[in-house]
Amino acid sequence: MEALKKNIKRIFLFEYEYWKVRNLNELRSRLSKDFNILPVENLVEAIREVVGNIENIVKYSPEKALAVKSATVEPAMIYFLIVEEHEVGGKIVLIETKHSMYNYNKILTGMRAFGAYAGIKVWFLNQLPISRQVSDSTSLFEN
Repeated sequence: MEALKKNIKRIFLFEYEYWKVRNLNELRSRLSKDFNILPVENLVEAIREVVGNIENIVKYSPEKALAVKSATVEPAMIYFLIVEEHEVGGKIVLIETKHSMYNYNKILTGMRAFGAYAGIKVWFLNQLPISRQVSDSTSLFEN
């Protein structure tokens, strides 16, 4: 698969609350229809390398996290790290790759559609600064 770390374009942070789904397991089940479920550690590693300590951004716990990407688009344009921080929701780290053709506003409006599909309510928090000192030789996803 693609080397995610070298292809990160932007990273956005959103807050979410459960709406039509009540917990992370229901969210995982709902998203598994049209999204590929990924190893959480791979996205966390990429985030750590480009923005620093993930714990400064979200209350990260591997057992309370879900990583997904669209099952219909290759190479992937968007990855989501969904972290449950409390019983009513948490945060979403959206990783946009260089393959994305979206502008800033399209990302924000697209998240409303994603939230409706996923059964959650979503609010934009901020765009995270990323380090450009990312190795071109690092591959996160190996078959």
